[in-house]
Amino acid sequence: MKKTKAKKKLNKKALLVIILSLYLIIMIIYYVFTLPIKRIVINGNNLITDSEIIKLANIENGESIFKISTTKIKKNLLKNAIIEEVDIKKSLTGAIRINITEAKALFYNYLNKTIVLSNKEEIEDETIIGLPTLINYVQSDLYEKLIEKMAQVDDDIVSYISEIEYSPDIKDDITINDSRFILKMNDGNYVYIDLVNFENLNRYKVIYSNLDAKGIIHLDSVYSSGAQDTIVFTPFSALDKEVGDENELSQ
Repeated sequence: MKKTKAKKKLNKKALLVIILSLYLIIMIIYYVFTLPIKRIVINGNNLITDSEIIKLANIENGESIFKISTTKIKKNLLKNAIIEEVDIKKSLTGAIRINITEAKALFYNYLNKTIVLSNKEEIEDETIIGLPTLINYVQSDLYEKLIEKMAQVDDDIVSYISEIEYSPDIKDDITINDSRFILKMNDGNYVYIDLVNFENLNRYKVIYSNLDAKGIIHLDSVYSSGAQDTIVFTPFSALDKEVGDENELSQ
């Protein structure tokens, strides 16, 4: 007696599901790899414009978002001295987000006509305005320390500074303090500060709010006296009186 093999019936529904699933997978892959850039979002930039960043990144709307190399974009952007860090994220909505971390613009160096950044780079950029101006020469080791200290000063305090002058404290040909600077403030005051005490500059607004006259504030010599610090302050009126008294004695 012959045995008959049972024929397996083709499950058409299962086959249809498989075909549709494969089709969807293929379409998803196709969509992902052909998805154009519809939107470029840039965050964190203040000194560099969006258009400059897009030009540096060498990307534009319409390109395939998943074909472009984020590594290459980062490399292109980091060629700019102002940009310190770059983070790039892609989205299935067609958006590419570029998060920028910039170096701080600290001051304008009058001698070499450059803007000095917190990462110690120097750039020529006429669009960046409102910075303090370093008006004279500072030896290289102190210059680097000045940059480091200025980078730690609050932005709103930096905006108060008009000029920075290297002014070592020298008496009778003896250098007492070789890291002292005098700052000309936009509000009319002068501030003596040295690199050791530079963090005192962040207290400038509080200190000035307690003064009732303009003059010279010595933040290079803040003395602790119990619960409060003693700030050495000389009003301009007192200096004028001293000059007047000296003139009278000389006559």
